[in-house]
Amino acid sequence: MSLKTTEVTSALNVETLITQAQETSGLRDFGDDSFMLPMQKLLECIVQDSTLHPEGLASIVADVQRCLVNRLRFQQDLQAHPEISQEDVDDPIIILGLGRSGTTKMQKILSAPDDVQKMLFWRLWNPAPFSQAQEDQADPRIALAGTSNLVATDNNAVHAAHHMEEQEVDEDWLLYLLTFDDTIWNQLVFSPSYLDWVTERSSSGPFAYTKTLVQYLQWQDGGKRDRPWVMKGVGYIANMKSLISSYPRATILHTHRDPLVTIPSWAKFVSAMWSLRSKPIDKQLIGQQVMRYWDWAMDRYLHDRDKMNLASCIVDARYEDVRKNPIGIAQEVYDRSGRSLNAPAKQAMAAWHNSNEQHRFGKHEYSLAEFGLNEAMINDRFADYITRFIER
Repeated sequence: MSLKTTEVTSALNVETLITQAQETSGLRDFGDDSFMLPMQKLLECIVQDSTLHPEGLASIVADVQRCLVNRLRFQQDLQAHPEISQEDVDDPIIILGLGRSGTTKMQKILSAPDDVQKMLFWRLWNPAPFSQAQEDQADPRIALAGTSNLVATDNNAVHAAHHMEEQEVDEDWLLYLLTFDDTIWNQLVFSPSYLDWVTERSSSGPFAYTKTLVQYLQWQDGGKRDRPWVMKGVGYIANMKSLISSYPRATILHTHRDPLVTIPSWAKFVSAMWSLRSKPIDKQLIGQQVMRYWDWAMDRYLHDRDKMNLASCIVDARYEDVRKNPIGIAQEVYDRSGRSLNAPAKQAMAAWHNSNEQHRFGKHEYSLAEFGLNEAMINDRFADYITRFIER
């Protein structure tokens, strides 16, 4: 079923969505309203690019509503508890890299011990507690996260590429949805015009806001208590200045895998993700969009890594080692951060590794040709990265 542009425009009306969020939450104060411009632009671009199917439109409306309600609830808690902004989150372990380079595996291994803070999906999906939550009962955010179409989807391609569960760790990049000002939105919905717009903007504001959300999550969990966060976001490679400004004592793990593999793999993944909300999209357009994003992101990363002299805080890890020796990589990360990897932590990591074989949720199959790509194209666009970090 096709949607008329007027239907999409009506459903994505900013004033209506704001009013509905205020009515749902019973709150009116958003605090800083700098999110309004990017939200308006995001919705305009979605209408302009017009790829949504009816279920996808309903999902985007729900996503926007969820983000707005969480902003309102967070603002209320921040006003009532200004000590939230004093929480120390400056020294996380942060995993980044090209999409499909082993970042998820390393996040889950490094999150396995009890003495770290974990980015659980249900907390990322709704960082603000519900007003009706009872301390002696399971947090209602858990069950609601389980109904998310990212978790509950029956799309096997999504599960094979990146399986999500409400009580498992996931990318804190999801928190950036609340800013409406980050390329994470382009992972949920195909919108070339939004990607063109947002990649020209400064990321300092979205990163500063999202840091306060991390402080908020830590405050909810009783404070730091000598537990570093384990964070992950493949999109972080495009924003190293803002990342380090927000987390100045971070230890960064960069996983490296040949772009000849990661680029078509990511194209297959976002193709599956976009199908949850969009009508079928020409695969050559998908290939072009993926190349445009990762080429831009990697150029920024290589430039900032060198200019900012970040080598001392980055652990570089080959994908082959992620597969075969992830505990060794974890040890190197701990050594670089100045923390001791004790026996219980190492045992927890090994237990996760031994019980989670690759392709547990199906094999993620892809090819360059499927998306109008070829080896020469990849080798040319990623030549500097390949020369520095990829062994062939």
